[in-house]
Amino acid sequence: MGATGSAHADHVIVCGLNDLGLSIVEQLDAAGVRAVVVDDHEAPGLRRRLERMGVTLVPESGRLSESLHDAGLGTALALITCHDRDLENLQICLVAADSAPRTRIVASISNVGLGEQLQDAFAQVRVRSVGDLAGPGFVEACVRSTVIHAFTLDAPADGTGAGAGEIFAVVDEEAPTEAPFRALYGDLTPVALRRAGERLAELCPPRDVIVAPGDRLVVMGRLAELRAGGLAVDDVHDARVFASFTADGRPSTAATPTISPVGAAAAAAGGTSVEAPAGLWSGLRAARLRRAGRVRLRRLRELFATVRAELDRPFRRALAVVTTVMVVSTVVLTLTYQDNNPAAPESFDALDALYLTVETMVTVGFGDYNFGAADAWLQAYGVCLMLFGALSVAVVYAFITNVIISRRLERSFGLGQASTVRKHVILCGLGSVGLATMEGLLRAGEQIVVIERDVNNRYLPVARERGVPVVVGDATVRSTLLEAGVAHAATIAAMTSDGHANLETVLSARETRASAHRPRPGRRTRRTEGRRRLALRMNGTAGATGATGDADGTGDADGTAGDPGTAAVPGTTAVPGTADIPGTTGDAGDAGDAGGEVAGSGAQLRIVMRVFDATMADEVERRFGIHTARSATALAAPHFLAAAMGHEVISAFYVEGTPFLVARLTIRAGGGLVGPALAELATGTRVLAVTRCQSSEGPQDEAQGTAAGTTDTAGSAGAVGSSGTAGVAGAAGSADGGPGPTADYRPGRHTRLQPGDELLVVGPVTRIIGMVRRNQLAGHTPAQP
Repeated sequence: MGATGSAHADHVIVCGLNDLGLSIVEQLDAAGVRAVVVDDHEAPGLRRRLERMGVTLVPESGRLSESLHDAGLGTALALITCHDRDLENLQICLVAADSAPRTRIVASISNVGLGEQLQDAFAQVRVRSVGDLAGPGFVEACVRSTVIHAFTLDAPADGTGAGAGEIFAVVDEEAPTEAPFRALYGDLTPVALRRAGERLAELCPPRDVIVAPGDRLVVMGRLAELRAGGLAVDDVHDARVFASFTADGRPSTAATPTISPVGAAAAAAGGTSVEAPAGLWSGLRAARLRRAGRVRLRRLRELFATVRAELDRPFRRALAVVTTVMVVSTVVLTLTYQDNNPAAPESFDALDALYLTVETMVTVGFGDYNFGAADAWLQAYGVCLMLFGALSVAVVYAFITNVIISRRLERSFGLGQASTVRKHVILCGLGSVGLATMEGLLRAGEQIVVIERDVNNRYLPVARERGVPVVVGDATVRSTLLEAGVAHAATIAAMTSDGHANLETVLSARETRASAHRPRPGRRTRRTEGRRRLALRMNGTAGATGATGDADGTGDADGTAGDPGTAAVPGTTAVPGTADIPGTTGDAGDAGDAGGEVAGSGAQLRIVMRVFDATMADEVERRFGIHTARSATALAAPHFLAAAMGHEVISAFYVEGTPFLVARLTIRAGGGLVGPALAELATGTRVLAVTRCQSSEGPQDEAQGTAAGTTDTAGSAGAVGSSGTAGVAGAAGSADGGPGPTADYRPGRHTRLQPGDELLVVGPVTRIIGMVRRNQLAGHTPAQP
């Protein structure tokens, strides 16, 4: 467009106008950072959205140095290349690195080996992968747990940060009673509050907000604090699994925390050996025993299901025929062989009759028993037994041979018997995001069945290597979903690169599951209908009509969850805006008759869907009754922005349909965060921790630390203060044994930030980016790597 570099000073160049590029541009625009897009592909819809935002577009290929010059590469803060193909992103990186060696470059590369070599070759290049960044978010959505996210606070690049190894968890729970948040949860951080009966949630509410029963709260805190507050042991395990992924989405290499049964320091939850109370140790041991018992029971069920799946109906019929012939022949020969065969021994009994029957059917004759001297009718019976028995046994042999060959072929092609698993996750689409989700689910101990349409998919060998059953077919087709075991699945995740196909898949899965569990007409159905009518008569006129739920949508007295304008039927749960689907949830007191339970668990099919427009996620969830709809690009975009703007992203996750970000900032001298107290910043975020720089720690900070809690004199792993007091966690000491920087996990509203302090914050993505921009210097120049 002929734009000069000075016209776009202090901006970010985005090469690639796709879903990821548009998401990055939207977040930059919301944070007040100017963006220039370079792309030569025809995308009228996306271009119109850029025009409405007032974003400059250079309609040329980013592989040309002239195009990058017109976009102002020389004065840009950074360049982000996010095309769908790695090769195109690689070419843009090479051109940009040659034209502007001092400009930071962020590239989307899905090939791990190529990304590592690119970073080694160019110091200013940072590589990110959408699949690795978004995969953990979808894993958390697939696992049924009150922990919706967890992350490990790793040490910063310079290694001077305090609190490294701490595990933070985000938990969703219901308020137990009416009281201020601070009185119920102490120093935990409120992330979101959704009032009972309301659809929209309040993000980052104050700690003094009043909560009431029925309100849904999302709180964040250190794992030790949540555990001390009553977090279930199984949820602690889920939090540790979720936290095993690093900020780039790959499994963490940090050591797994080991808990000793000795001691009583309940505050530690990091990556080193810690002390735990005896009660906690016994609880963990009991939880391990329960999990081991569940694993053994699951394996027995899998064995039974495998045998039943292999013995299909024709196979069972053939076995039934062979068994029937053997039983009938044994009875006939026991009663007639000795009386109608002069050569029969006097001791001929039922066991001898069974022996003669088997050797006749399998055409094996040893001469000890035969029909040569028998009466004519018995000889004719023997001829029929030979012919029919040999034929039926040959059919059984053919079925056995077919099973053996089929299993070997399935192992060779990475296919498996998906019908043998129960309470599993059906993963539809094995792209880069789907692969990362599969790896995370396996790490979490979940059973998986993959549905993939393309038999030549390059990731199928990975699934074969992991031993994951694969069903090749269209996930929107009923027969494919039944083959994947949707009738017994716990979760279905639609992860293809087509948003419409994902929606069609989850709707088809819901209907297929409902029809598979729909009860057949018969005596049990009539008994269930009689119980339902009796319950309606006992509930009176209001229960008999069953036309509408309660006015407030809280449910009826018989345990059903009503909703205005929807049918309230006992044993079902209403979905706002959708009709009740029979069989999705069953009444706990009538597990066998409801027909909507999975292997007797009564669990509803959990639906996770990948969307490509982050703004539509909430509408999709609400309109179609989907549990979780997430955008992979919305989860990955903050990491690209962090690499471009120079701040550190610890983690990204979804809360109430809004992408949240956990970031670590270093307060810069002259920036907008220096001076005012935390209460005066009004950035719409929550501060998790403040690590004081040694040069900025004054008497005021020392006095606060003394009053808040105790720290170890050697500066290593200080103890956390008692309940109700503000504690300061000790950090690793310096090289000479002196005290190092301290991380205050309970900063007060009057805390003032000084240059060099390290800030750990959580909040919506746009708010965090705005906070980063406020921390920037006024006369900022292009950052060097």
